[in-house]
Amino acid sequence: MPQAPHDAAAFDFGKLSNDMYQQWEQAMTAWWDQVLESPEVLRASGQNLSVMARARRKYEEGMDQGLHQLHLPTREDLTRVARIATLLEERLLQVEDTLLQVKDQLDGMERATLQARVEAAETRLELRERLAELQARIDRLEGRGASVEAAPAEDGGKPAARKRGAPGKEA
Repeated sequence: MPQAPHDAAAFDFGKLSNDMYQQWEQAMTAWWDQVLESPEVLRASGQNLSVMARARRKYEEGMDQGLHQLHLPTREDLTRVARIATLLEERLLQVEDTLLQVKDQLDGMERATLQARVEAAETRLELRERLAELQARIDRLEGRGASVEAAPAEDGGKPAARKRGAPGKEA
């Protein structure tokens, strides 16, 4: 049997579908542009929004009155409480910052005080050591002085001159 030419195989349905979609999209875009730019549509949309805004305001006022009559907080009350809470939070953060600064200053003062106490203790120890050395010298000198007093005078019977000890003491 002879084969018939396949015209359908040469025809691209995907391209046709894509072309049709693009034409539809262009037509819809043009139509919406006309609708949205139309003064009548804009006027009607504006009036509709105005009516909706008035209705919403009346609804909210009615809701606030109902909540007030039930002794429940209204949106205005909640807004005021939120504002107060925000102000309190800011103040609390300021107080925390101040406390941290004071703590840092106190820590610095404590370190400086401890350092001064350590230095004072070291100085006292050094002074004690120095006093101990001086006392040892005085004791040695007094020990020599006592031996000079006990020794007979070499210059013909005159007593030897006495050496003085620590201030306020006479040997």
